[in-house]
Amino acid sequence: MVGDYDPSGEHLFNALAEDVIAFAQGAGTEVEFERVAVTAEQVTAEQVTAYNLPTAPPKATDRRSFSGTATTQVEALPPDILAAIVRQAIEAHRDQVVHRRTLEREEIERQAVRERLRPG
Repeated sequence: MVGDYDPSGEHLFNALAEDVIAFAQGAGTEVEFERVAVTAEQVTAEQVTAYNLPTAPPKATDRRSFSGTATTQVEALPPDILAAIVRQAIEAHRDQVVHRRTLEREEIERQAVRERLRPG
C-alpha cells in the first residue's frame, strides 16, 4: 500500500489493513499488508535527499499516534519513482515460475484468438 507518511496516513493504513484482514478471515483466507511508500525509511535523511522529498513536522493538533518526527505526502514522490517502488514490491512477492508460465499461456491463447479472427 502507498500513503502519506503522517498520522492520518498511518491511521488509514492500519484501519484498512485491520478491516480487510477481518473480512478475509471471515471468508476463510488470509491477506498480508505491506506499506511500500511512503515509509519511515524513505523519510530518513538519505532517502529524502535521494527522492527529493519535502518534509514537515507533524501537526501539533493531530493527536493520533505517530512515531515519526517528519511527515511527507506520497504525491511528493515522482510518478516514475513511485511506480518503481511498487513494481519492486510486487516482484519481490511474485512467483517467477508461475509468472513465466502465465505469460506463455497468454501468448498461446492470443495466437489462438488471432487464428480464429483471420478471414477465410
